[in-house]
Amino acid sequence: MFGRHSIPFRLEDSGISIETRRNEKFTIYERISPYERVEKRLGFTEGALTVNPVEPVNLPQEVTGAVEFHFTPIAVMPLSEVEVFLTFPVETGVFSGTGDNFTLIDVFSLAQPKYSLYGSPERGIITRHVETGVSNDVPTVNPLEEGVLSLRIRNAGRDWVWVSRAVFESSSLRIFYGPHAAMSAEMVVYSRLLGETWVSKTPPAKGMQEALRVYQTRRSLIPEKPSYLMEYGVGD
Repeated sequence: MFGRHSIPFRLEDSGISIETRRNEKFTIYERISPYERVEKRLGFTEGALTVNPVEPVNLPQEVTGAVEFHFTPIAVMPLSEVEVFLTFPVETGVFSGTGDNFTLIDVFSLAQPKYSLYGSPERGIITRHVETGVSNDVPTVNPLEEGVLSLRIRNAGRDWVWVSRAVFESSSLRIFYGPHAAMSAEMVVYSRLLGETWVSKTPPAKGMQEALRVYQTRRSLIPEKPSYLMEYGVGD
């Protein structure tokens, strides 16, 4: 389903269908998914729409700008690093336009969003909560439901540390797609209370294409943050 599709077209996968059809003045866009049906009129009859995975913070509405991965604790030796593979819920966006001038038509997901609090009730932040397993290699996923995050964890301290959380700023997320959605990220742990995360701007695998981002369509005055400083701990 991911990719650029010339109007008119019809796509169907995993209980989701997207169809565009033309009349004299408009393109009728219709999307049917397990939870809803959406129909919109687009003021053009030629061209194409792009369908790709987007930052998983948009549904049911934009509640937070942070994504928190919670996984089985991993013991990391002092001054060492380990790479693991996690999964994240896929939200799919439909865009019109090309280059830097595009707009969001629709966004949908098979995953039901969950939220949590990272930090204390007084100073913490609301996060999109992602409960995920840990794999040694790239896991098999349903492309419209889950993506794969390769996470390299580096312990920069001289003590052992248990890591079970990784928080990312959503404006810095770079999602790529091919057979499935994917991201590459790094995490530096300074202590059990302090860590820093960021997402790579390079594809996790050869041949993957970078997805259009919802963040770019909002023309936000808030600058993009290249990394996120975890000040409330990296473990449970």
